Amino acid sequence: MKNGNSLSWLRAWSLAVLAIIAIGTIAPAAHAQNTVGTITQLAGTANIQRAGATIAAAPNMPIMLHDRIATDANASLTIGLVDNSSLQLGASSTLVIDESVLVNGVGAPSKVGLLQGNLHSLIVGAMKGSSTTFEVNTPNAIGAVRGTDFQMHTDTNGRQGYPDCFQFTDLSVDDGTVQFCNTATPPECKDIKKGQHSTMACGGFAGASGAGGIGVIGATALGVGLAAGAGVGIAAGAGAFGGSSGGSSSPKK
Repeated sequence: MKNGNSLSWLRAWSLAVLAIIAIGTIAPAAHAQNTVGTITQLAGTANIQRAGATIAAAPNMPIMLHDRIATDANASLTIGLVDNSSLQLGASSTLVIDESVLVNGVGAPSKVGLLQGNLHSLIVGAMKGSSTTFEVNTPNAIGAVRGTDFQMHTDTNGRQGYPDCFQFTDLSVDDGTVQFCNTATPPECKDIKKGQHSTMACGGFAGASGAGGIGVIGATALGVGLAAGAGVGIAAGAGAFGGSSGGSSSPKK
């Protein structure tokens, strides 16, 4: 009986050790899968809301799935992604990492929410493969990419000619193509290509840039080319809100 008890105790102890080893192996793997990028540049002050806590952003800090990143005025933050892709968040902007995907075994965001402000997305390498998708959602628009370099701005400021609309999203494509959609069911979508820009005013596309468009995009709110107030020059009466207007997809001059 004594030998039997000793064997039982040894077996239980061995199982406990194996369980501890397994937990120690799984936890880093889970952490790695939830990591979608790293802060590579930070100017000014930014904060991250994570699991109910607010922490100060810092260079080399990992960005996790479901993080909410907010920059202060005059601040900017760059998140480095797999294969040299990056997300550059401008001043007074808020970004949420909604969904992620594994790209060559490395976690990367597949859907992000731009709640306010400016975002420059540079999607290169494996992230722009045919099996990989990337979306930027704003309160009134969706930008889905096919391998591209593009900038989006969203705000709730009023604009001339739209007295009843207080939600705008501006898109400018520097390279590649972005499918730009409203949030209707089913959505109305347009392909915005390199050198083109478009604006979503509430639920529909604004008028062509020849009639006002989103105005000049050139100042460096992000440090990379997106104006802090991009699109404040939409002409009066240019386009309807209900998705019936032609939309703006004109090349930049």
